[in-house]
Amino acid sequence: MSRVAKMALDLSYVEAVPVISFQTTRIHLAIVGLGGTGGFLARAAAVMAADLRARGKDVTLTFIDPDRVEEVNIPRQNFCAAEIGRFKAETLASRCCALAVTQVGYICERFEPEMVADDKDTLTVIVGCVDGAAGRVAMGEALKRNHRYLGWNQLPRTWYLDLGNGLDFGQALFGSIDAVEYLTRAFSLSILGGCGLLPSPLLQQPALREPRPEELAPDSLSCAQLLAANAQSLMINPILADIGAGYLYEFLITGSLRRFATTVDLPSGTMRSRYTNRAMLAAAIGKKPGFFS
Repeated sequence: MSRVAKMALDLSYVEAVPVISFQTTRIHLAIVGLGGTGGFLARAAAVMAADLRARGKDVTLTFIDPDRVEEVNIPRQNFCAAEIGRFKAETLASRCCALAVTQVGYICERFEPEMVADDKDTLTVIVGCVDGAAGRVAMGEALKRNHRYLGWNQLPRTWYLDLGNGLDFGQALFGSIDAVEYLTRAFSLSILGGCGLLPSPLLQQPALREPRPEELAPDSLSCAQLLAANAQSLMINPILADIGAGYLYEFLITGSLRRFATTVDLPSGTMRSRYTNRAMLAAAIGKKPGFFS
């Protein structure tokens, strides 16, 4: 007689609740880093900005990147040879406008928290598509402004989605709070019964704060050498951009987002997520489910 193995039913997604965002007519979406992943995400972000405007939202979309297009970028980034020498942020902003998708602003400088909206009436989402620790730390600093609202039992105004990858794998991490103690109210802050707070990407993965060896000696490596040091599959960037676009769509448009971390592995063809239920959120911050009030 053959035996049928019993499999535990995974209810992680079923038990998850939607991420609740601050409701407002004013939204600022910033894409930081317009290289491999950000370059492919740019048009999807512009399309979503246009859709939100059609729904009556006052949307500001900004592309932020200090770099220019180089010849070495052409094989795996969303640029062509005719654009070599142009600023990446300006190039993609112009392209989106030329397609009559929407108006896009651009800043050809390194990211600083002051570049994105910081007021009580605006929902700000920063999407980080950078390779370096310094850029991620700067985006993480922007979340500190949320502390002023949590003291009034209000939802955070600023969120940070980090998209990072290696050779043939990547991850998306979404959050709004950089201190564990605030997260006790994650499931009780909103009367709607959803999840109102999520740990910052840097809280979920502290190693993202640590610079890689090649970052510590930037003058000793050419752009081509930096690319070789962080060799990447031709497919990982567009796939990660699609995952990031899914997060933005569900958070800003449908209100159905029920995950806060996603990993993808190309060789095995797998993608896994952590969902917004008490067990998974507690595990992400090294706590037990009873941690939440």
